[in-house]
Amino acid sequence: MVSENFRLTGSFYWTTEFPLCITREREYFTLPLHAHDFIEINYVAEGRGFHYIGDKRFEVSRGDLFIIPIGTPHVFRPTSPQSKDELIVYNCLFNPDLLERLDTLPGYPAGIAKIFTGEHGLYHHYNDHNDEIRQLMGKLFSEYALQLPGFQAALIGMLLQLITILDRHCSHLEPFPTASPQLAAVFKHIALHLHEPLALRALAGLLPVSTSHFQRLFKHATGQSLTEYIQNQRIAKSCELLLRTSLSVREIAAAVGYKDMKFFHALFKKKTGLTPYRFKQNKQ
Repeated sequence: MVSENFRLTGSFYWTTEFPLCITREREYFTLPLHAHDFIEINYVAEGRGFHYIGDKRFEVSRGDLFIIPIGTPHVFRPTSPQSKDELIVYNCLFNPDLLERLDTLPGYPAGIAKIFTGEHGLYHHYNDHNDEIRQLMGKLFSEYALQLPGFQAALIGMLLQLITILDRHCSHLEPFPTASPQLAAVFKHIALHLHEPLALRALAGLLPVSTSHFQRLFKHATGQSLTEYIQNQRIAKSCELLLRTSLSVREIAAAVGYKDMKFFHALFKKKTGLTPYRFKQNKQ
């Protein structure tokens, strides 16, 4: 049984008026096995490591999603304390009362609450094979971080979409975060020019703002540095090309802007936990 000293409370994360919080965390060895008084959806966005749930241990990598009901003890751990073995997880935390409010909406998935309450087990595990949920988790995080006018309605809409996807047990999209309209041109430019050099100064000039202000704005909107974001988009595109084309790994690396194959292989394994070849084999 988890000690009450290691029980997290929702009041730390949200207000009574809006009991929902989205975080993006680098997992370390500092947080102990813990339970909480709220429902949590965990999504492994990068790297690989382990997820301890009660007395079970799961090896996890990008695309693993877990639903953790109230009172279920769990904790994530990277494979090692070294920076090359980072494990990054999106977390969607919410009060169960929120589900009761959503249940009154037309078309709300019947019986879906059972996977959140623990009635069908202490946890649920899904795999997002084609990055559909990763895209949505990125959007949830951006919307929560920016808190633009109407963000609460936007978050509820995306939470409903996430619940619907989980109810259908399927996944098919790639990440493309929505954030401030001010940054929309930047996201579009990056998506269209992944195979080209993407300079900080040139991207800041699309707004236009200073490079320092751009970096602050971008970090706040995405939870990532510009370099980290571009790398994530390039690796996401690489995954898509590996799954949907017959291009060689070298051709795919070039298609997303990497000429140094050693660097590409190292980055791909860091982000996905697998080599390009193993990634393609595992997803077939």
